[in-house]
Amino acid sequence: MNEIMRLIGSEAHEQVWRSKVRTLGPFCLLLWDNPFSSKLARPGTILYRGATMSGDLITSFKNSCSKDPKPWHSFQAFTSCTRNPDIAEQFGNVLFIMKIRLAFTVDLSELSKYSHEEEELLLPGVSFTIDRVAFHKDKNKYLIYLTLQQRHN
Repeated sequence: MNEIMRLIGSEAHEQVWRSKVRTLGPFCLLLWDNPFSSKLARPGTILYRGATMSGDLITSFKNSCSKDPKPWHSFQAFTSCTRNPDIAEQFGNVLFIMKIRLAFTVDLSELSKYSHEEEELLLPGVSFTIDRVAFHKDKNKYLIYLTLQQRHN
């Protein structure tokens, strides 16, 4: 689902994402309007996400965090995260460490077959700034620190 949502608006991949609208659209609407989606995460909550990123993409994150003022970015798809850093560290060459200032999330742990993963779902459109990028030798990963802020302007 995330892969297809990231293609929305891409002219090069228009046929792919348009072919999924009949099933993906209603499913996304159910996720968006579900009774759990109104939960405003507690400010200061930290979420983690492991990912694999190219060197070029890591460099663009480094460049973004050095700008003043910091530019805003946003998640374009539902994004799975965890409250447990040990779970997120199992994936990829990057660990996102996301501090919530103001964001709506869905706690999936009680609904998941893998409740021990402490999964939280970020809704599409949650904005963030990139605060810092550092390489952690012991973990052999880049740590990318984000601040999440729901924006309405």
